[in-house]
Amino acid sequence: MVETNPYFTASAASLAYFVIFISLKYFSQNKEIDLKGALIGACIFWLVIFMVHQYLNRKSKN
Repeated sequence: MVETNPYFTASAASLAYFVIFISLKYFSQNKEIDLKGALIGACIFWLVIFMVHQYLNRKSKN
């Protein structure tokens, strides 16, 4: 695995999650945007991606 900055990877992934979540919510039937839910989901997604990235970097060094 090519070593990249885990902060950048997690931030880019969570930003993409946030944009996709808002887009899907906006284009759904009710047109109601849940910003709090989107931010909480993006933060959790950032944490998961960061931890997986660190795990994969550590595993590739062994």
